[in-house]
Amino acid sequence: MLRRNLLFCVPFFVATSCLWAQNASSSSSQACDSRELTESLPPTDPVYAETVKLTQELENRGYVVRCVLRSKMATEFPGQLGAALYRTSRGDFEALFLTKPRTFDSVRLVERQQTGGYVRYVYSLQGIPPGSHTMYMQCARRNFFAKHANRLFITQDSMQLAADLGAVLNSI
Repeated sequence: MLRRNLLFCVPFFVATSCLWAQNASSSSSQACDSRELTESLPPTDPVYAETVKLTQELENRGYVVRCVLRSKMATEFPGQLGAALYRTSRGDFEALFLTKPRTFDSVRLVERQQTGGYVRYVYSLQGIPPGSHTMYMQCARRNFFAKHANRLFITQDSMQLAADLGAVLNSI
């Protein structure tokens, strides 16, 4: 049986960003403030070891990781290890992680733009293992995606950041 999870990022009547914790201008990420640091990813989180490894890989490639925060996208589909919100010198992004040895290699992204008073972007990520699940997102702003092994990166308004994450991490 195909299980479909529906992720609504746009509350009824109010258009908000799809990545709830992300700044309005992700390409110019700010330092993490004291309120945000209370939302830092704790070492007890199942995805913590993966975030430490990813942070090291990013820093080895010139990123400055300002903080790694809890993500509201941590339980979007079965088989997901978790997720984290990264604030870096090059912008903010969500990183979703699958349990190993699963990968996002077979996932297909479909983007549609809807209009009718305001522009809305509708995404479906199809074929998420295990079981070929589909994740849906409705967003007020355009999102960009990159994938590497068991990681899926999502960023708003910054195709360059998504392309850079994909290129940098695929060169490992």
